[in-house]
Amino acid sequence: MSSSFRRPTDFGILEFMYLYLFSAYGGMKHRAKFSNLETFCMFLGYARSGTSLVGALLDAHPNVILAHELDVFKYLQAGFTRDQIFHLLMENSKGHAQRGRKATGYSYEIKNQWQGRHETLRVIGDKKGGKSSLRLLENPELLEILRTTVRLPLKIFHVVRNPYDNIATKYCRRLQRGPVTLRQVIEQHFSQCQTVSDARCQLSEEEYLEIHHEAMIDNPVQWLHVVCEFLGIKCSADYAEQCAQIVFRSPHKTRNDIEWSPEDIEIVCRKMKPFSFLNGYSYD
Repeated sequence: MSSSFRRPTDFGILEFMYLYLFSAYGGMKHRAKFSNLETFCMFLGYARSGTSLVGALLDAHPNVILAHELDVFKYLQAGFTRDQIFHLLMENSKGHAQRGRKATGYSYEIKNQWQGRHETLRVIGDKKGGKSSLRLLENPELLEILRTTVRLPLKIFHVVRNPYDNIATKYCRRLQRGPVTLRQVIEQHFSQCQTVSDARCQLSEEEYLEIHHEAMIDNPVQWLHVVCEFLGIKCSADYAEQCAQIVFRSPHKTRNDIEWSPEDIEIVCRKMKPFSFLNGYSYD
């Protein structure tokens, strides 16, 4: 086992041992599949921002395996090796595709494409934006640990959504789990904005791509070309057209689903100002 082997508190003991041994065997058995890898990609940002959509579109590409919320940083903290993590990402992608690539009540299945499978595997990664940001908040060194472990160029996606909609959606979901105030969700959201902003300082221009959820929905084919160019892979017409079929016709303005006090509207407006990636968004 790795010299950094340790069990984080969010693993059960039996779960941890099973996954460690399962991935050690699988990583060794399938090591040859990783020989053509050129890029590791992941997401930073926030839950309910549109990352599930982008992740599903990427996983449909024949040269990409994009897991659904494996939580790579958790495995890094546990001392899992490069090949162990890659094997777990592949298994996650395959399993999620077999279940219809469902997330938060939606199906992101793309017919006749490559979700859960690949031809030549050139890009591998994970869609876990919100939790990744929270883990970075607790331990900013994780980004450098990721570089050292995967030994591949990094490509980081930051999916941005109107914060009023993003916060409202998170607030509604959090209420399903127990009491929470809108103000608490607002504070957490902008704490994650700060974490992303701080992480951005550790990334080069070639490593970081900002995707605005509303812009992608407005023109998914154009944005798929941008995303594929960022990853250094081809965006075929068939792939782009099939992916575009599952994209919503317009963004859901969930800000209208909850009651906002004038004070909370103003707090969000004020907290947006330090972040250039939120320029242009408003409650109206």
